[in-house]
Amino acid sequence: MGSVQRQSFWFFTFFMAVLFAVHPGVSMAQKEPQMDLKTTVQKEVKVKKEGKWVLEAIPVDQTGPGDVLLFTITYLNRGETDAVDAKIINPIPQGVTYIPQSAEGKDADITCSIDDRKSWHNPPVMVTTKNTLGEEVSQPAPAELYTHIRWIIKKPVLPGQSGQVSFRVTVE
Repeated sequence: MGSVQRQSFWFFTFFMAVLFAVHPGVSMAQKEPQMDLKTTVQKEVKVKKEGKWVLEAIPVDQTGPGDVLLFTITYLNRGETDAVDAKIINPIPQGVTYIPQSAEGKDADITCSIDDRKSWHNPPVMVTTKNTLGEEVSQPAPAELYTHIRWIIKKPVLPGQSGQVSFRVTVE
């Protein structure tokens, strides 16, 4: 199948990261954390280096079915107070399928939703189905059911401090 030309901005129109900085006990008179986000999308390709095949992330200029994309969200506390239990909630963009258990983030609790944020589960998200005998069995949810990923940064993000979280998807 031929390559489908898509500019990287296409992904941003379907992609939105929402960050909530929570700081219990901060009065209205005090300054609050100010969290900024920057999202980058890169395509993972196999390249041969020193006789070995390795994965490398490159800028997205073209993509086609089966390509793996790496979404990286960089966060920065531009405020004057610590951001405690900061949350990043990210929908899975249209036209791609989340790669289960690919979400990463240092000092982050990672949960996923398969029901448009109604509930959150530790990965892999499990679903109950019936087998051929009619018995209920628990199994990992199919990748195409994932709708959102949530990171809760457990370590306070100090003023001026930054970090990154990421996840991978496959282009449909």
